[in-house]
Amino acid sequence: MITLSGIRSALWCLVAFGIVACAATPMPADKIAVAKSSVERAEQAQAAQFAQVELTTARNKLAAAESAADHRDAELAARMADQADVDAQLAESTARAKQQEQLVTEMDASLRDLREEATRHGGAGATTPQPQTSSPQQ
Repeated sequence: MITLSGIRSALWCLVAFGIVACAATPMPADKIAVAKSSVERAEQAQAAQFAQVELTTARNKLAAAESAADHRDAELAARMADQADVDAQLAESTARAKQQEQLVTEMDASLRDLREEATRHGGAGATTPQPQTSSPQQ
């Protein structure tokens, strides 16, 4: 039979377990380190130039993760670190894609210039006299 003292004991056990579980949650130092690394990679990929919004968002979330860790809020710190990591990866990918687009644009311009140069030289070559071939005499 369930008694009132049994229910109280069960509730106290749940409360105690909850407190221990919260206290035992380790700070997500590894997630914060991964996020820092991702932000650094994005910076090296020139995200400040090509993906400034994404990089700023990643930096802000990393700072929020570090602040949450300082305030011993492991859950918020982990969540913000994960988001900072994803935003930094987005910044890096965006920066690399924009660099590739810029490179393609430059290559297209170079090819266009080469074609124009070839057309100018090809047109000039048509006006120069061609050497005559001699026909065999009989």
